[in-house]
Amino acid sequence: MDASEQKKENPSKFEIQILKEMQREKQHTKSKVSHFLKNIQQPFVKASEWLKKIPGIEKVTEKTRLAVNDLLHNLHTDQFNFDGIIDKYKALGFEQISKPDDITTLNLEDIEPLIGDICKKYKTLATNEEESTSAAISIQGMPKDIVALINLNRKAVNEYAAHYGFDIGLDKERIFALNILEYAACGSEAAKRSVMERIIVQTKQMSGKTAEDYMDKTVFLSMFSKLTSAISINLLKAKIGEVLPIDGAVIGSGFNAYFTNEVCSAAQFFYKQRFLIKKYGLDVINLSEKDLMLLEERTQDENEEGFSEK
Repeated sequence: MDASEQKKENPSKFEIQILKEMQREKQHTKSKVSHFLKNIQQPFVKASEWLKKIPGIEKVTEKTRLAVNDLLHNLHTDQFNFDGIIDKYKALGFEQISKPDDITTLNLEDIEPLIGDICKKYKTLATNEEESTSAAISIQGMPKDIVALINLNRKAVNEYAAHYGFDIGLDKERIFALNILEYAACGSEAAKRSVMERIIVQTKQMSGKTAEDYMDKTVFLSMFSKLTSAISINLLKAKIGEVLPIDGAVIGSGFNAYFTNEVCSAAQFFYKQRFLIKKYGLDVINLSEKDLMLLEERTQDENEEGFSEK
C-alpha cells in the first residue's frame, strides 16, 4: 500500500509527546553550551592561530581537506543497507514496508525501539579508536585520524537516515547529512546556532510538495566543497588543540566521543523532525505548546469514542 494512503490526519499521542519534547529542545539549544564545549572553545580559538605558525601546516591542511573531500564524495555509495532496515521492520510485523517511503506509514513509537543504542554503539567505537591512536598521533598523521573519525560518523548519519526512511543516495540528502557533520564539528555556540538555522531552512525547503529529489550539479558541487572544507578545518583545529598545549589549555582526550555524540543527537533530532513533517505536513513542527495540548485532548477524545463504539 502506498504511504500516502496510510497518512493519518493527526499525530498519535506518542508523537505529540515527541513534538513537545522537540519544542523544548529547540528552545534549550538556543542557549545551550555543553560542558565539553565550554572547555574546548578557547583552545579552538588558539588552535586557529597556531595553524598559521606550525611549519608545513599548509600541506597538512590541504591533505586533510582533500582526504575528507574524497571520503565524502563516496557518501552515497556506502549508504546504510535499506534491505536490512526493511527486514527489521518486517520482523516486527510491518509487512507493508517494502521501500524507504513506506516507513512513513508507521508511527514514531514503531521506529524508536529500532533506533535503540545507535549513538552508544558509535560513541564506543569512536572512543576505542581515539584510545588506540592518541598516543601515536602527530600533526602529520592527523589527516588519517580525521578521515577515520568522519568515516565512522557518516555511517552513524546514514543509519539514522535509513531508519526514518530517507535515502542518503540523493544529492540533496548528502548535503543535508554534511550539514549535520558540520554542526557537530563547530567549535562555538554561535557557529552551531548558524549551522542549525541553515539546517532548519533546508528542512523546510525539502518538505514542500514541489520539492524535487534532483539538485542542480553546479549548486551541489559548490555546497559540497564549502561543507567538506569547513568540516575538515574545524576537526583539524580540534585535533591540534587535543595534542598541543596552547597557552596551557588543551581540548584533551574525549573529543571523538563528544563529536560523535553531537552527530548522533543532531541526526536523530532532524531526521525525526523530517519524518513527522513528511507524514503530517510542515505545520506540525510549528505548533505551539498550547496547540499540542489541544491536539492531545482531541486525540484522546477520538480514541475514547472509538473504544466506546467497539
